[in-house]
Amino acid sequence: MNNITVVSDLPVTPEQAKQLEMLLKPFEGRFVNGLEDANEQQKNQVLAGTDVLYVRHPRPEIIKAAPHLKWAHQPWVGVNMLLVDQEVVNSPFILTNGAGIIAAPVADLVLAYILSFARQMPYQWEAQKRREWDRRGLENISDELAGKICGVIGYGKIGTEIGKRAQAFGMRVIATRTHPERPAQYLDQAFSNDQLPELLAQSDYVVVTAPSTPATRGLLGKAEFEQMKKSAILINIARGQLIKEQELVEALQNGTIAGAGLDVFEKEPLPSTSPLWDLPNVLLTPHSGGIFQKLDVNSFKFFYEQLERFLKGEELQNIVDKKAGY
Repeated sequence: MNNITVVSDLPVTPEQAKQLEMLLKPFEGRFVNGLEDANEQQKNQVLAGTDVLYVRHPRPEIIKAAPHLKWAHQPWVGVNMLLVDQEVVNSPFILTNGAGIIAAPVADLVLAYILSFARQMPYQWEAQKRREWDRRGLENISDELAGKICGVIGYGKIGTEIGKRAQAFGMRVIATRTHPERPAQYLDQAFSNDQLPELLAQSDYVVVTAPSTPATRGLLGKAEFEQMKKSAILINIARGQLIKEQELVEALQNGTIAGAGLDVFEKEPLPSTSPLWDLPNVLLTPHSGGIFQKLDVNSFKFFYEQLERFLKGEELQNIVDKKAGY
């Protein structure tokens, strides 16, 4: 596959750029870095001859400006912002993502949420701020994880890492899956997507990891919260659009569920006026689950290996079904 032009708007070091140039040289290809720094005219000129895109967020307008695009890769998992455009969905280019690269750190965040609620850490952090040696009632509200049920909505690569960690703490792992009949690691019981009410009723911790698609947006609302245990904790590290946020606020305020750990929101950044900031039974993080020290290094390594496969005409990994949305 010769005369390939690879374009990136991601942080690529001079050493990494040199690696790409050496990889492309036998194929008479070229690498163009810094798409985001170009003005509109320069950008369109570059995109007009682009075959491969390695971009942070391949927006519809970028895809449409690249008529010869064969493959686009983004290092993140969610591609919902791109696939709102039907013309892009129907375009023949291959779309891949970084599924798996952030699975372990995101799963670590989920366990941090679970452990924080189990050991009543928000309560104890507040006591620390007051310089109070306060152990009153902890024996009644702190809990162990062994024997608890972790219910995962959407059991993909992140879900598998969550299951691995949850089982290590003695938890039982259940999950909804599009194909519950397929074998999966670290999973005690699989449900079909239609059996979501059963998962909600059984789970002590409900973890949302499903992709944002037309079928999953608004998946959890008042009716679903009422199906959960009053002692249950909801954790969302997927996309904010999967949960009806105002209905979640009401469920947290009136005790329908016990608490929530949230890394994603309907609107980001989360507005300062949101009541979620002040609820004592909520832990918030700023969509940071996938951020870790080796993110850029690992993302580039995966893209480089993918590009090797592409140049050899081999099948790529992590191909997104554009019509399904994941």
